[in-house]
Amino acid sequence: MSRGKLWSARGAGALVGAAVLLVSLVPATPAAANSTFQAATLNILNELNQADFVHDLELITAKADLVGLNEVGNRKAYLQNWAADNGWWLYAPEPTQAANEALLAKKSVFDVLDKGSNFVCDTNGPGEVPPARYNNWVRYRHKATGRSVYHLNAHANASIENNGRPEDLPRTACAEQQFQALKNLAAAKKDSGQVIVSGDLNVDFSADRAYGYQKFPWKVFEANELPNLRSCYNLYGEKGNGTHGNRHIDYIYFWKRVEEHREMWMTDYNIVSGTNSDHNGVVAAFTISS
Repeated sequence: MSRGKLWSARGAGALVGAAVLLVSLVPATPAAANSTFQAATLNILNELNQADFVHDLELITAKADLVGLNEVGNRKAYLQNWAADNGWWLYAPEPTQAANEALLAKKSVFDVLDKGSNFVCDTNGPGEVPPARYNNWVRYRHKATGRSVYHLNAHANASIENNGRPEDLPRTACAEQQFQALKNLAAAKKDSGQVIVSGDLNVDFSADRAYGYQKFPWKVFEANELPNLRSCYNLYGEKGNGTHGNRHIDYIYFWKRVEEHREMWMTDYNIVSGTNSDHNGVVAAFTISS
């Protein structure tokens, strides 16, 4: 090699070495920080005595940061005092039928940004059974990440399906209307935050998926392409023996986006047994990015 070429090669090598050294001295850009929280749902039987109600309330709130409750409208005054004393936000709007679907959030984890209650239908008239149906929602700010998180909570009419097949009853038509309204509400909120949906939908997951009735939750919420709602059972299978007897009818969903736009995702869930109610609870774990 000639002297000129030798010095050229040495010079190039020095430049490369300097570049490598410079890169090694520049700190790597930190990955986006992730945070975790838990969301839960529990239908607490409204016929429980006070001690049994408090047991179930404390059982589910000990396991989650967001909680959707069903059948608790008559306990609103107690829930208001309990939430104030224990560091929780409570949303249980009027009338009592709307307050049945109460929402709780830990003040240490979330701030409240907005809230609302949407009347859906009333099969039998005020004060009758089943009561009027409402879809309640709260928009929170997740303190650790600053992201908006919506929690939607609902309770559909009972006795609306038989092994996934719809019963031809007015209450079934009301539930069908509620499912679509809930899906529309989730779709309307998704552009301004991450969306979680919870509640007792009174339709068994596996029976619904097998039969595939067009107006029940599997078809309305899940049997479609992303982005869309996805339930804990869809993502991680049916755990335990059920949430009401042998049926999985209490759900936690989230609005699952395509991967490149995903900012929150469900990572697992568990069935919570040991309740005094006729329902088990469900707790799902979420990760959310900054």
